[in-house]
Amino acid sequence: MNIYLYILLYLLTIIFGYYVFRIAVRRDYLEKGKLSNFSSFLEFLIFAVHANLSFSFLPAPYPEMPPFPGNKFQVVVGIALLVIGIFLTLWAMSGLGFKKALGQDTETLHRVGFYKFTRNPQIVFYGIAILGMPIIWPSLYALGWVLLFAIIAHMMVTTEEEHLGKIYGDDYVKYCEEVPRYFLNF
Repeated sequence: MNIYLYILLYLLTIIFGYYVFRIAVRRDYLEKGKLSNFSSFLEFLIFAVHANLSFSFLPAPYPEMPPFPGNKFQVVVGIALLVIGIFLTLWAMSGLGFKKALGQDTETLHRVGFYKFTRNPQIVFYGIAILGMPIIWPSLYALGWVLLFAIIAHMMVTTEEEHLGKIYGDDYVKYCEEVPRYFLNF
């Protein structure tokens, strides 16, 4: 892929992510106390855009998947990360409840299951899943794609934290002190 096109797509995705999380979602949280269906759709859309940007570094034309490289260890590790990460992401979402996972149910602060170890297990686990792609098809573009996920996911997390802090007050502050945002002290 042309480096200039890649940088343009990267920057447009960051701008779109900023609009989605720091403007549209934040406005819903402030005005409605939860996400509207439109903001939920925008959240889905930004991550769908990110997922499709993987074709900017995959060695195959869109929408084909490229052949696996000859290094079987590399392929096994990459696929394992993809499968385990997606499985754990779905598990975390189902344990939270899909309405709560989509920001439409804010009645209780969820602190059980994976949420005892990280305040954002869906982000952590999906991050593990996407690490599989650059392991299978490594490139600087692939590393940029992982970094792009970190940027847009962090925008989402900080917007949600503002909202949760307003809803749950001291309970949320205590939870933040006890449980890391992502993992360990990150």
